[in-house]
Amino acid sequence: MKSKLPVLLGLSAVLLATACSTATETTDKSGASAEPASESSQSAPSASSSSSPSPTSSAGSVTAQDIIPTLAQDQSDEDKAPAEFNEPSIKATSLRALAPLSYAQEFAAVDDEDELCLIAWANSGDGDGTATLNGPEVECEDPSVVKDEGLKLSIDSAKDKPGVVLALLPPDITEGAARTELLKIPGNHEDLRPPIEFKATDFGVVSIAMEPATAEELGSISFPRKDGTKFTLDLD
Repeated sequence: MKSKLPVLLGLSAVLLATACSTATETTDKSGASAEPASESSQSAPSASSSSSPSPTSSAGSVTAQDIIPTLAQDQSDEDKAPAEFNEPSIKATSLRALAPLSYAQEFAAVDDEDELCLIAWANSGDGDGTATLNGPEVECEDPSVVKDEGLKLSIDSAKDKPGVVLALLPPDITEGAARTELLKIPGNHEDLRPPIEFKATDFGVVSIAMEPATAEELGSISFPRKDGTKFTLDLD
C-alpha cells in the first residue's frame, strides 16, 4: 500500500499558496480603496479657509473742541451767562463766550451727550446800559453736523422784549467771505447795529445776527466755502 503523505503535502502547499494569494489581493484592494478617500478628505475646503475676517471701522469723529478751541481752556469771567441759566442737560463749566454782537449775547457749550450747543439771549442793543435781554434759547447738534451746517437759533420778540435770528456759520467759512457776501445785501453796512451783523471769534468762527423781520425778508443767504462749494443759510 502506497503512502498518501506526499499527496497530502502537495495539497497543503496548494491550499497555502491560494490562501496567501487571496490575502494579498484583499490587502491591495483595501489599500486602493482607502487612498482615494484620503485624497477626497484633503481636497475638501474647510470652513475656516473659505471665510475672510470682516474689516473694522476706524473712522475718526469731530468733537466740540475741534470747532470751539476755547472749550479746552479754563472758563474765564467772560464765559459767565448774563442772566440766570439753568439747563440741566448743559455742562455748566463748558459755557464759552463767542463773538460779541449788538443783537445777541451768545455762548457755546457742551451738553451731556457731547453735542455742541449755541446759547443766546436777544439784546435790544441800547448802548446806555439799559439794554433788555430776552432768552435764553438753546440749540444743540452733533459736532460733525455743526462742522458742515453750522448752528442756528431764533428768539421771537414779545411785547417790549427783543428778538433775534442768530447763526454760527460752519468753521470753514471765513470772516472775509462772510463780509463780502453780507455787504452785497442792499442797505447793509458795518456801522453800529447794521441790518445784518457779523463778527468772528479770535479763532475764526463767524456769527451773524439780525432781527426776525429782516431774516423773514431775506429768506436765505449763501456763502462760499473753502472747497469751492456754497453753503446756504436758511433763515426761515
